[in-house]
Amino acid sequence: MLLAILLGNVVATLALILVIVAVTLVLVLVLLRLVRRLARMVGTGDGPGTGTGPPATIPDHLDGAAIAGYLTARLAGTPADGSAASGVSGTTPAEVVWVDGGDEVLVHLDGTSTQIVGQTVLVSIDLECDQTGRTPLVVAFALPSTQEAGLVVATDEYPRGNGLLASRWGPAVQAAAWSAMLTLADDHASERGLAPRGLAVTSGRLHLIAGSPLAIG
Repeated sequence: MLLAILLGNVVATLALILVIVAVTLVLVLVLLRLVRRLARMVGTGDGPGTGTGPPATIPDHLDGAAIAGYLTARLAGTPADGSAASGVSGTTPAEVVWVDGGDEVLVHLDGTSTQIVGQTVLVSIDLECDQTGRTPLVVAFALPSTQEAGLVVATDEYPRGNGLLASRWGPAVQAAAWSAMLTLADDHASERGLAPRGLAVTSGRLHLIAGSPLAIG
């Protein structure tokens, strides 16, 4: 009889311990969920988070020299074999080869540099071929100072630099640089759960503008 009482007490104690452990685990899970939600709302960088995605990593404003670090990964593009580009989410290659119409040119992504002069963002990309060696082509993007201008840019007919490279690869360099700028604007907006609304140069810095998607109709 005494043994049965002792066993009953042990079972009751074990059951109470299991209940306490279960309640503790539930409280820990709830606390972790609240911490993650707060982290999403706070975000990082110069721009605010929205609570709808991961913390922001692209600031709202970029100094001229800092733009290159964000463009380099986005200039890597998609490999010819159709695999995912490694630049944005993985390791950015130092060099890539562009192929067009049977011609090839070596692009030194690690030599990409940027600066802002007045209202113009200058993007310098190093190209190399047998005829010219390694030399930069510089794309100039003239941007507005107002936030309402949208994703509009003015540029020269050809990049500045070696005439042979500019005439053959100039349009490709311009397209790649502008595509990288647009991708940067899109990624900046996506981090905030918004849509890209514009690029502007204010106070000598590139301003990435995000807002609610434009409604049609």
